[in-house]
Amino acid sequence: MKRLYRAMICDAGNGSYDKLKKMTVWQECGFEPAGRISDIKELKKICASRGAELIVCFNRPPLINAETVITAVKSACADTVCIAASPRDDYENMRKCFIAGAIDYLTEPISESRLKEALARAAEQIGSSFMTGEYTLALQEYIDSIKCTDEKFLTRLSDFLMGCENITVTTEYAADHFGFNKDYFGRMFKQKTGQTFGDFYKRFRMIYAEKLLSSGRYKVYEVSGLLGFSSVDYFTTVFKKVTGHTPSELKR
Repeated sequence: MKRLYRAMICDAGNGSYDKLKKMTVWQECGFEPAGRISDIKELKKICASRGAELIVCFNRPPLINAETVITAVKSACADTVCIAASPRDDYENMRKCFIAGAIDYLTEPISESRLKEALARAAEQIGSSFMTGEYTLALQEYIDSIKCTDEKFLTRLSDFLMGCENITVTTEYAADHFGFNKDYFGRMFKQKTGQTFGDFYKRFRMIYAEKLLSSGRYKVYEVSGLLGFSSVDYFTTVFKKVTGHTPSELKR
């Protein structure tokens, strides 16, 4: 089962939370309401420990100021997604919340359709942020494992691949970036790393795929699509050849 993102509701009372948690759109959008909280210090601890990916904060002055809460949450964990809510339209508060880092602003009474829109936007941002983090981690781990004494070359290679998260890199593309023709780049790369660029890049992508699959957030077909494979069967074949097991075996 795909793991649901955790959402904390920051509010001064249980009324809004009790209404919101009954709405079915949470699971539809990949979330679960994890509880209500009003203590900002405790909320910061939860966010810092990655105990919640989403905060829905109700503006209840003087008890709770949504702008202050969002600012505090972002200082504890910049990746935490925040949605602000208010019992009425309040342009000035809305403006401050967006500046603080909110991605949406809901006005009570909150309908399921309006909540669904906000949650869909939140899920997209959380997924993108998570993938970037796993991509960076996979790249760092793999670059560190390469036996190459040319640190400058490895740094250039790492910087290059960091800018290629959302594309599929070919040897020609890499060679052009480094300012060489394909053949010279291929020989140089193998001399420095002991493997062809194609093999290097294939192994890196499978390390990245392993991290995405191990997180429990993505199904095999989703990872296949995210990495740009033409079919799940082809992705499975490459994955097993590189890692020694199938994606399904890893998820089990």
